[in-house]
Amino acid sequence: MEIKDRPISELKELAQRDPEVLDEIKKLLDDPDIEVRRKAFYVISSIGEDNPILLEDFLPELFRFIEDRDAAIRQSAVFTIAQLTDTIPDAIKPYSDRLIELLDDENLNVRRNASYALAIIGEDDPELIENATKILLSYLDSDNDTIRANAACSLALFAKGNPESVIPHSKRFINALDDDNDVVKMNSAYILGFIGNHDPDLVKDAIPTLIKLLEGEPFLEENVAYALALIGIKEPDMIKDALPRLLELVRNSRDEVRASSACALGATCNPEALKSLKDLMTDDSVVNVFHPEGKVFTSTRVKDMAKRATKKRQ
Repeated sequence: MEIKDRPISELKELAQRDPEVLDEIKKLLDDPDIEVRRKAFYVISSIGEDNPILLEDFLPELFRFIEDRDAAIRQSAVFTIAQLTDTIPDAIKPYSDRLIELLDDENLNVRRNASYALAIIGEDDPELIENATKILLSYLDSDNDTIRANAACSLALFAKGNPESVIPHSKRFINALDDDNDVVKMNSAYILGFIGNHDPDLVKDAIPTLIKLLEGEPFLEENVAYALALIGIKEPDMIKDALPRLLELVRNSRDEVRASSACALGATCNPEALKSLKDLMTDDSVVNVFHPEGKVFTSTRVKDMAKRATKKRQ
């Protein structure tokens, strides 16, 4: 059986044991069959998750494919690079400028994966993504809904990785809360939460608009409530006017909305919040929650979040 015909799981196992097999897989990246090439990228990406050191010397060659004429190959290459950035970010940092160039790629997934990699790089070295931040901010002025939405999503990744990369632009995100596109609003609110967690005064002018947005679509309510929670942790009085709506949202049918509202209620330190939080003490729904301190998402139950929020209130 030719190596390109072997199952992905088998190729991954063989490549990690035998450098010659890994070299053969690398050669498949130039195979005339696009599906074979994509398969090779997938195997290499999988190897990078478990044993990234095997691929460090291959990075210059890997970056060759981000210029491929075929969007599917560019997408596979950048996805692999983004995966490697998770495990060996220092090895990817010298290529920051190449990734920034991809923010102009015509393919949406190429741009998204490049943004993901840049967000990880910016966690420790925000100066390396300064130009990327400027480019994405300029896209917020686009007349194209998709371009604005994608830029906002990318900037939210930057904010999650390191708020310092977006803090100087707080007014831009406050203005973006009035965008016609809900995705732009949602991500701008999310970004302002991280900025406000660093310095509440920078986002105080956004609070009335954020509270109004608690009346929006469920996914918007969820992100706005979480943003208010992040701000309220630092300055409880700043979000006190959100209390009536938050008390309603903890009874929402969506698990994520109840969870993020519980966080915000806990941050208000208001005695009225206690009963609603106690009502959530038996809610076993599981949600994914981002922890700013550890910069990771973890699965938790709504009732556990309510308990923590109650402790903050007390």
